[in-house]
Amino acid sequence: MTGFTISGHPRRIESVVIPGGAAGEHAEIPGNLRAGDQLISVRHVSSDFVTNADITAEFSIVAGKHGAIDNTAGTNTTGNFLIVTWSPAET
Repeated sequence: MTGFTISGHPRRIESVVIPGGAAGEHAEIPGNLRAGDQLISVRHVSSDFVTNADITAEFSIVAGKHGAIDNTAGTNTTGNFLIVTWSPAET
């Protein structure tokens, strides 16, 4: 997991790379992803980068479950990877 602050950007940004899988819940996201955070992007990438697609619109953060996003009825990313980027809710 990598968290960083962009110079001049007022919010913290978190990003992880996780294994892809069947459409549905992806609950293996390390870090502090939780309901109330802002999902910035989800990219579907293959190890050779032939596949490199923004599929953010398919995903939402699962309410009531720490570290989970869901894309039920979305893209099957099995055998590839997801790059998930979000900004934690301000506390």
